[in-house]
Amino acid sequence: MDVRILELKRRAKELSVSRAQSAFSLECAEELTHAGDIFFDHPLLLRLQGDALGYLNEACGLGVEHGKRVAMDAAALVLAEPSGLSPEERRRVAVLAAMAGLLHDALRHEENHAEMGADLCLRILRGYAISPEERLWIAGAVAGHEGLEPQGLNVPESARLLAGAVHDADVFRFGPDIFVTILWELCECDEWPLERIARRFPEGVRRARALENSFRTEGGRRYGPLLLAEGLALAEEYERMLGQILAATPATNA
Repeated sequence: MDVRILELKRRAKELSVSRAQSAFSLECAEELTHAGDIFFDHPLLLRLQGDALGYLNEACGLGVEHGKRVAMDAAALVLAEPSGLSPEERRRVAVLAAMAGLLHDALRHEENHAEMGADLCLRILRGYAISPEERLWIAGAVAGHEGLEPQGLNVPESARLLAGAVHDADVFRFGPDIFVTILWELCECDEWPLERIARRFPEGVRRARALENSFRTEGGRRYGPLLLAEGLALAEEYERMLGQILAATPATNA
């Protein structure tokens, strides 16, 4: 790999470590703790991590770390969201949201990856201790995680909340996370040189700005714009670092 990219990744990690905790992390600390318990301890998630690992570790997937972050944030959003659900129903939807979050980008570099991912969900989740309806809710959340929210009077509140939480947790990644992990995973997959990264960088910034009003849950609308703003602030620093490294060093392969 180009040693300049390795240096940029190192500096990106340093920037991430030095930033203050987000409002989402601070104000939803209890929900995030419970979401972590779900991800690391719940039998359904433990089984799913094993079954999904091969898809998440594909060379052109977004990886286990991305799936884990979306899973945990989606579960936390469900737990924090005002709704008519009982505490037991809310906890159940949080588990389903974590499952959908883990699987949502398993086939990221396939054409029509959301629809293909939904089909993968239906195959993987056969035999799991969930109802057929819940299996469809998970598949629907994966199918629509980059599109519109479920429409219609007959869509259950649980399904709507599940889909909204997965969508919003995925958009959260366009905050600081995109510069810490996602950008580099995509670049490594496509073997982009630093010069191409620099050319495409403004496109990612424009996309992040366009997502500001896309959030579906109350928690997403409260915390999402703040996370996107953090990411955009980091983007300015990244563009400066990109310019410095491009100006100072020739293209070099390690």
